[in-house]
Parts: sequence; structure tokens; C-alpha cells
Amino acid sequence: MTWWCAATGAAWTWTWQPYPGVWLFLATIAAAWVLTIPRAHRRGGAAFAMPAGVALLWLALDWPLGALGAGYLVTVHTIQFLLIAMLAAPLLLLGIRPAVAARAETLPPWIHHVARPWAALLVFNGILFATHLPAVVDGLMPSQWGNFLIDALWLLAGAALWWPVIAPPPVQRIGPPLQMLYLFVATIPPTIPAAFLTFATYPIYALYELAPRVGGITAAADQQTAGLLMKAVGDPLIWIAMAVVFFRWHAAEEREDRSTVPATPITERTPA
Repeated sequence: MTWWCAATGAAWTWTWQPYPGVWLFLATIAAAWVLTIPRAHRRGGAAFAMPAGVALLWLALDWPLGALGAGYLVTVHTIQFLLIAMLAAPLLLLGIRPAVAARAETLPPWIHHVARPWAALLVFNGILFATHLPAVVDGLMPSQWGNFLIDALWLLAGAALWWPVIAPPPVQRIGPPLQMLYLFVATIPPTIPAAFLTFATYPIYALYELAPRVGGITAAADQQTAGLLMKAVGDPLIWIAMAVVFFRWHAAEEREDRSTVPATPITERTPA
């Protein structure tokens, strides 16, 4: 039984295929949120963020994107990475943020260390580079367990990337200016794999080069589009996050300034 998407080498068909492993994985995440996060912490933004994150994971992992990315189009493989690491992961973190803040004093020390930017960037970029190596992609994608491992690592990478920005006080270790600098620095290392995909003169993944073509897209055009997407979509997502951090910081500074301005005393006018 095919429980998770994997490269098969069969000609692509738009006939729907069930992937029970994907559904079980998503149901486990949703159930863990409902059962472990108190109802009081499942309101407001958290009530929207967690379902939205699970929905994006479902879009990325299930048919058809999951099957197309597993063994047909490296472009869709890149879209999966963006959906999982750049969108779903921060939404899932926002979904558990209130509960983390409430239990911050009892969290293990390693969680505080992961909030440090250098550790987060090391984890994110290490996974990014490793999971885009030709030997890793060609070796793991034909296996259901291998494909699941890559998807899980992408979710971990996204959680690491966004944790220093989303983690609530007192876990959070950096202020808004450093958050913006951190996010800007995070856009630099992905340029390397994106450049390899965009400017390579030959397909670097045998899996996608030899896969049955979908929609007449050549392997070269598919790979170049994937490299462009990694930067043209990935960077703006981080820029949007930088803008959100800036405007929230600016609004907080304005509120603080208004609260510190002394009230002007009202003087009574003496009648003439």
C-alpha cells in the first residue's frame, strides 16, 4: 500500500491517489494541538494559525503536489519546500506560541538555546543544503520513508528558522532590529542551491531528469524554474516577515512614547 508519496517511475496520471500516511501525520499534529494545548490558548491568532498551517502541510504533502514533487517535477519539489518550511512551519509555531509563553519557565534549557540566531541558521541551512544534494535526493525520494524523512526535515528546518522571531518572551533572545538583520542574513545562503538549479548546464538530479515528462516540461526548464522559485518566492516571504517585525516594533515604540509623555496640566483662567 502506498502510504506516503514517493518516486515510482510510472507515467503521470491525474487520477486521484490516496496517501493514508499523510492523513495520519496531519491528524496526529491536529490532535496533539487539541489535546495538549489548553482551550484558553487556542483562541485569537492561534485558533487561525494552527489550522492554516495544517492545511498548508496537507496541500504540500498530499496528492497531487506530493506525488508530483516526489518523482516528476523538481519545480513542485521546490514549491513543497516553500510551503512546508516557509509558510506551514511559522503558522504551526504561532499556533502553539501562547502555550509556550505560559510554560516558558518550565521549558528545558535546549529550547532557549535553539532561539539563538546562529543555532537556528545552522540548523536551517544545514538541512537546506543536505536535502538538495543530488545524492540525497536521488537516494531518498524513490522510498516512501526517504521522502517522509525529507518532508519532516523541512518542517524541522522551518521551525528552526522562524523560532528566534516567533518564540514568545522569555524564550525569545533577540529584539526587533536583530530579528530583521537575522531574517536578511537568512536569505543569503539559499542563493547557493538556487544558483546551482538555475544556472547548471545539465540536470543535476537523475531522478527528475529520467522521470516521465509532465505537461511537456523539459528537465532543463523544470530545474531552472525551480531555482528561480527558491529565490523569487522564498526571499519575498522573508521580506514580508521583516516588514511585519518593523511595523510592529514601530507601533510598540509609538505606544511607549505616548505612555511616557507627561500630561499637560490644565490651568484655570482668572476672570478679568
